[in-house]
Amino acid sequence: MGRPSVQTFRFLPNEVADMEKLWEDCQGNIPREDVRNLVQKFSNAPERAGKPVQDRQVQNWFWNKRCMLKKQAWKSSIEGSHLKRTEDLTIAAMSDDKLEFEAKSSRDSAWYDVKLFLAHRMLDSGDPEVRVRFVGFGADDDEWVNVRNGVRLRSLPCEASECVSVLPGDLILCFKEGNKQALYYDAIVIEVERRRHDIRGCRCRFLVQYEHDGSTDIVPLRKVCRRPETEYRSPTTQPCEDDSSIKEKPPPASDTPISMESI
Repeated sequence: MGRPSVQTFRFLPNEVADMEKLWEDCQGNIPREDVRNLVQKFSNAPERAGKPVQDRQVQNWFWNKRCMLKKQAWKSSIEGSHLKRTEDLTIAAMSDDKLEFEAKSSRDSAWYDVKLFLAHRMLDSGDPEVRVRFVGFGADDDEWVNVRNGVRLRSLPCEASECVSVLPGDLILCFKEGNKQALYYDAIVIEVERRRHDIRGCRCRFLVQYEHDGSTDIVPLRKVCRRPETEYRSPTTQPCEDDSSIKEKPPPASDTPISMESI
């Protein structure tokens, strides 16, 4: 059996222009009536014949727009401080076992949890390196790793309620299964399909592109690990509505991004 086909919804350039104009006119506070007017306008266009636009698709475009602007603002506020902070934390970790790190292996470009920092040195180029021992491996597999691009705080496994914190454009650590091995690689979230949770937990699906080889895949939340840098979102986001037990009404569908129509 092959993977089910993916029908990807895309807004047309003129539709994006209309939504951008409405965003600017309303300064990001979009009335529901204006959303309905856009949906009707888009659906009545000849190029949409037989394929009407849904309210939630327009609502989620504005949601993604809002999240992207917040993300850009947050990134700009810490730009220039990340590398220095990572270097300081890595050196500190050599004497503090409370900090947990992961490192990128030069052998397969995959990320592994760090068990020990064995030594550190400074290259002639000025780049710091540390010798690491990976969890589950012995001394024969120890590696020298560049601190600037190969060492970072450990990625965070996602709980079912944290799926809304994973957004298009995010860098994640993603579990990739191959014919001979299954490893964790960096990936970029391309699109997200939000699904109603049930007794099994999160059923959302994430279209990702792996950075090491450019391949794409559709994965469930259990294969996704978030970067600690996105932890700031958790207090302000709400989980997808759960079929099994609803204690309080979650936000409307406009608060969940979706652009993959079916998987």
